Amino acid sequence: MTGISLKKKRSYGPDVSMIHQEETILVEKTYRNRGLPVRIAGVFLVFWERFIYSKLQGISGIPKLMSDPDHYTLITEFMGGDNLRETEMLPGEAYFSALTHLIEEIHSRGVVHLDLRNRRNYGIDEEGNPYLVDFASSVYIPFSKKLVRFFALIDWMGFVKVKQRLTPALITEQEKNLLSIGNTMSSWWLPTKALRIMRDIAKKFKI
Repeated sequence: MTGISLKKKRSYGPDVSMIHQEETILVEKTYRNRGLPVRIAGVFLVFWERFIYSKLQGISGIPKLMSDPDHYTLITEFMGGDNLRETEMLPGEAYFSALTHLIEEIHSRGVVHLDLRNRRNYGIDEEGNPYLVDFASSVYIPFSKKLVRFFALIDWMGFVKVKQRLTPALITEQEKNLLSIGNTMSSWWLPTKALRIMRDIAKKFKI
C-alpha cells in the first residue's frame, strides 16, 4: 500500500493521503502519527466524522465509507478529480446545479456541513460532477427540520461565496442578497477573526 499526501502536514491536524490498496484508490485521514493529546482528540474526531458519513451513505457525491484499521483513522473511497481550490477544470452551471441538489440532500438527512466556505471541501470529478468531503465539523440534527434549515443558511452562505469567487456571472439576485448577509455576519463573528489570527500566527512561525 502506497500513499500520496493530499494535505499539508500540521502538528495539530491529521495526515490526509491518497492510498492504493490493491486495485482500489482510497483516501486515508489519520491522527496515528500525532502527539498524544492530538491523537486522543483524533479518536473523537474520527468517530464523529465516520458517524456523519454513515448518515449520508447512498447519496451520489458522498464518498463511501471503508473499513478503518484503527481508532485514529478514517478511510473513504477516492472520488477522483480534484478539489475546487486546486482544479484546473472550471465548474459551470451544470456543476453548481448538481451541487445545489447535493447540499439539499445532505440537509434532508439532518446533516449540516458548516465548512462550505472552504473550496478544498468541494470535489469535481473527471466528468465534472460535484462531491463533498471533510465532515469533521458537521452537525447532525435529526429532530427538527426548522433547526436544520436555520443552520443550513451557514452552508448556503459558504456555497454562494465559493460560487461567486469561481463563476460570478452565475450568481442570482437572491444569492447576491445571501452573500451580502453572509459578509455582514462574518464581520461580526468574533471566532472568525480569532481563527484568522491563529492562521496568521501559524503561517508566521511555519507551524
